[in-house]
Amino acid sequence: MGMRGPLPRGSTKPAPPASDPLASPPWLPAPAVEVWHEVEPRLRAAGRLRPEHGDALAAWCCTAAELRVLSATIARDGSTATGPHGTHPSAAHSAAVRLRATLLSLGKALTLDPTSAARLEAAGGPADDPADAVAIYAAKRDRPSAEPVRPFKPGATVLDVVHGEAS
Repeated sequence: MGMRGPLPRGSTKPAPPASDPLASPPWLPAPAVEVWHEVEPRLRAAGRLRPEHGDALAAWCCTAAELRVLSATIARDGSTATGPHGTHPSAAHSAAVRLRATLLSLGKALTLDPTSAARLEAAGGPADDPADAVAIYAAKRDRPSAEPVRPFKPGATVLDVVHGEAS
């Protein structure tokens, strides 16, 4: 069902313990490293950060740092520009709109928005052991059916099976 529908029922599981700090990638520009150091400890403390999230977090930090620069430019110069065809949104404003959409998209992947965070917490969070989920599914799948297995006659139709004439 994906992201549609109501949130899952709440879980009573305790928050997972904080993991080891995740180092910022060496290719991350300095403004994005500042954002990394602001966000990484909070995500780690909430149990939402694993090593495989490093690239997504780095992309989010780059986007957030670029958006900060563009916001300062818009505050200084304004969000409109005047050209030969009249007034139109400035290049900084157009870029900021695109960056905000990217930031929101990456934030959902990292559960930085309230809805994604609520879904993660209601589902039990990242502390769930996937091996247990697989074992539970396998146990359900392998249990014997309450209905007896009837032999099937080749060439029988669905109606034959329903009426008991497929044997």
